[in-house]
Amino acid sequence: MGTSEAERRKVILDAARRLLCHYGPHKTTIAEIAREAEIGVGTVYLEFASKEAIIGALSDLEHALVLDAMHEAIARKRAEGASFADQIAALLDARVEMFLARGSQGAHTKDLLHCGNPGVKDAHLRFEVSERTLLAHLLFEGAQEGELQAFASTEETARALLLVYAAFAPPKLFCSPADEVRQMLRAVHELVKHGLVRR
Repeated sequence: MGTSEAERRKVILDAARRLLCHYGPHKTTIAEIAREAEIGVGTVYLEFASKEAIIGALSDLEHALVLDAMHEAIARKRAEGASFADQIAALLDARVEMFLARGSQGAHTKDLLHCGNPGVKDAHLRFEVSERTLLAHLLFEGAQEGELQAFASTEETARALLLVYAAFAPPKLFCSPADEVRQMLRAVHELVKHGLVRR
């Protein structure tokens, strides 16, 4: 029985992830990925045009896990009846926790979240658009409900908030111990909450 395109793609990505997380993007070749996946080099090229395309696909998967955690955090807080300010804090907490968790998966797993590789840069840009859209939606809903300040542009406010939280994203996030990151994050949440909540 033949292997479907989706299965073949998964085998390649799983093999590439194992190698990339151990050796890093620069020291991993298509030939090594093919060998690890136990398929021919030509088969890898049937699915991916280049090593950068493989790295980009893996980076998209890593960022999707972070985004899923952010959505789950909002849903959990909403089910508890939490305020919009608390939902935003939970979204950003989940984002940080997932970045920390993904970054601890191997010596070079962090490279799939942030590095100079074009595929990773593109994946991160797509992630930034998605997280900004999610945050802008929460800000808009909170303003509609009268809980949060009504800003002229929720999109620009979301962009500004994410700039405030830029120290809690790769690569800066990985420069401090996790407990220190969490402590600083709580302090920033308190400052931000005072600026968002309607008086």
